[in-house]
Order: sequence, then C-alpha cells, then structure tokens
Amino acid sequence: MKRFTKPGRPFAARCLLWGALAPMAIGILPMVPSTAEASAQAAVTLPNHAPADFIQVRPGAPKGNLETVTYYSKSVGIDRKAVVYTPPGYDPNRKYPVLYLMHGIGGNETHWTTLCAANKVLDNLIADKKAVPMIVVMPNGRASAEPPSSNFMADFNYYAPFETDLLQDLIPFIESRYPVKTDREHRALAGLSMGGGQALNFGINNIDKFAWVGGFSSAPNLQPPTVHIPKIQQANHKLNLLWIGCGDKDNLITGSWNLHQALVKENLDHVWYVDTGGHEVMVWNNNLYLMAQMLFQPVGSVTPPPSIGSYNGEPITGGFGGMGAGRGIGAGRGMVAGPGGAGTELTARREKSAASSGAAGKWLIQEGENQIELNLETDGSRLTGTIQNRQMPGAIAFREGRAEGNQVSFSYVRQVNGQDVTISWTGTLSGDEIKFKRTVGGGLSPAGRGAAPKTD
Repeated sequence: MKRFTKPGRPFAARCLLWGALAPMAIGILPMVPSTAEASAQAAVTLPNHAPADFIQVRPGAPKGNLETVTYYSKSVGIDRKAVVYTPPGYDPNRKYPVLYLMHGIGGNETHWTTLCAANKVLDNLIADKKAVPMIVVMPNGRASAEPPSSNFMADFNYYAPFETDLLQDLIPFIESRYPVKTDREHRALAGLSMGGGQALNFGINNIDKFAWVGGFSSAPNLQPPTVHIPKIQQANHKLNLLWIGCGDKDNLITGSWNLHQALVKENLDHVWYVDTGGHEVMVWNNNLYLMAQMLFQPVGSVTPPPSIGSYNGEPITGGFGGMGAGRGIGAGRGMVAGPGGAGTELTARREKSAASSGAAGKWLIQEGENQIELNLETDGSRLTGTIQNRQMPGAIAFREGRAEGNQVSFSYVRQVNGQDVTISWTGTLSGDEIKFKRTVGGGLSPAGRGAAPKTD
C-alpha cells in the first residue's frame, strides 16, 4: 500500500546532532533551528484516530471566529454565501494559508460548522500546536441560481459547475478580502461526500492551483481513475498531499478504493485512510482532524496515520452510504441509520403552542445541532404527516403511518444512487414526548411509503 513515507533521518536532525557537538569543538553556541526545521526534526507520527474529546469546547481556550460572507458569482449570476473561519489570535497583518472545505449533497455553507465541527477541530489542533493556523473557507458547493429542490438528489448536476465559481469567483474574492497566501503551496481543497468528490475532481484538475487535496467518503461524482491518474502524472507540479479517506461500513467506499488501487499501481504518493464507521459525521470530523495536521507542513515531517478500519474491495450492502448511528449528512431526511439497520434513539417533544393531543401536532427533535420537525395528523389509527430537517430544504411526506394506543410508527422511501432506501420510525408516546427509534434498511416498506411533496 503506497503511502507518504517517514524519512529516515531528516536533514534538520543531522544539523541538530552537529550543533550539539560543535560548541565543544569550536566554542560557539548551537544554532536554533527554523520553524520548518523544528517541524522536520520532530517527524510527528499521527495516531490512527482522534482522541475522544477532540471536538469538545475547552473553557477559556482561544477560539477562532466564524463569519458569513456574501460574494457575487459571475459564473452563477447571483450573490452567494460562504462561511469563513479565522484562527485564534487572527492578525489581519499576517498572511495565512487557506483551506477550502466542501460540504455534501443537500448541505450548504453552514454544514461543516453545524452538522460537523470544523471550527472546534481546528481550535483544538491549533491550541495544541498540532496544526498550522489557517483560514478555512466553507462555500456552498451547489452552483445554481435556482432554489434548492425538495428532492436534493435532483440537484446532483449543480455540483460540477461549482469548479468555475470556485476558481473564478470565490478564490479571487477571498484573496481580496482576507490576508491569505495566494500561491498553490499554501492553498488546500478538501470535502466530504459530494464535496469529497468535488475536492478530488477539482483539485486534481487544477494541481497548479492546489498543493493539498483530500476527499472524505467521496460520493459517486468522483471521476474514475482513468481520468485522474493521467492528470496527476502529466501535471507540472506534484501534490504535497493527496488524502483519500472513508469509513469501512460505507457502501460508497468503492470509488475511493478504486482510486487508491490505481494510485498504488502507478506508484503515486497518497494517503489511504480507512476509518471505522459509515457515511457519517464522526468519520468526517476524524478525517479533518488527521488531515489538518499534515496541511502546510514540510513534506515528510508528519507521518500519516495507520488505518483503524479495514477494507478488501468487496461491495458493502445496506442503506445509503452504510450510515452510522444518527450522524449522517441527511439527518432527519431519511438519510441516517446505524450500520446494518441498527437504530438511533431520538426524543420528539411537542411544541407547546400546538393545540393538539395524542400523536397529532407539531413535534421537534434536537439531534446534536440539528433540529428535525415533525407535523403529524391522525385519522383513527392512521398517521400521516411530514418530516423536515430545518437546515435542509423541503419536507418528506408519509401517508400510511400508524398511531395505536401509545405506539407510533411511520416510514418512507428515498431513492438514492439507484437504491430504494426505507427509513422507519417507531416510537412510544407519553404526554408531550415521543421516544423514537429510527432505522434504515434497503428495500421497500409495505406501509408508510413516503416521498418529497410535489412542487409546482
């Protein structure tokens, strides 16, 4: 398996050895190594996974700042938004490297800091001096003047055109507004799921503009190795880092695996990191934690992590992405489940302003930083309604649920990447609370089949 390799003895280490002996020989003080040399002599080896508290807010610790900016996109023809992270101790008179960080399908510019925890990951890494202070730009990767569809998979074709917006509109805007270094050595591109495919596609298409490229759980928009390999081989520049990561329970791993295998065959340097988990937030936060420690460091000074999971190339079956326990990008939109159909437990609380009884009414579910809204109606034992994640456009309707006694159940089907994915909710009603278990499985449910409502 081809990886970036640990250098035998860095040049700075040899200098340091001579520096220790020289004072005795010629009576002078040893030189203090430069920052780059200090990093090189450390030869840091990354762990196979982030520590348990890596996204915990540390009381009293310096924090970076998040700013939502608006820029005009000539390529799309509208004003567009991005969220920009500036690191703790940000100095507008200092030049910083910049990471462009892409979200997944159905998401937007907020998702790396609401669904995921990019700012917390970087705050802690920078506080621990494990990552170079950097500016992180989180754009909206859906490049269209049309409003998002209620069926976000219908927006699939709007993600490839973002390459033009990124290169011609967003990057020039960021470089005019923030003190970022403008050479390729200090510009990185990474993303999750659909954004992982974008990052690998756009980064490899533009190696002259990005020296650091990474894809986490890259979606099927990832171009095949027959497209990527020649571009890497023929580029005038070499990537300092090509990171390919995925969870070992994610059925989207095949595309990443195929690219990894092709890179190995052609003896092209890259990092192949297999996490334990599915198509889920913890995998993405962990990949960011590990990759960020390699960004903008002297090449070879940080040894990549060993994989904690394993994968042998066999297809993985199950729901979309083999998603992990309640942490997938489509939380609340029928896009989340435990591996192999394991359930996620969630509590719905009735909105107090809703004048209703039994299961009928408006219910809110807080899942991490995401809020899911249920609007339920009953007709005898029949349950109908809609479910919506407020961070994502559109609602999903279901028409054949059941409300019998204190037991509530409904399900709906989403077609994702050609698969019919059934999301089932079963719960126990007690006053103004419903304790739900949410599961995902392949195939069609016999009842409660739902779909995104039709729009005119």
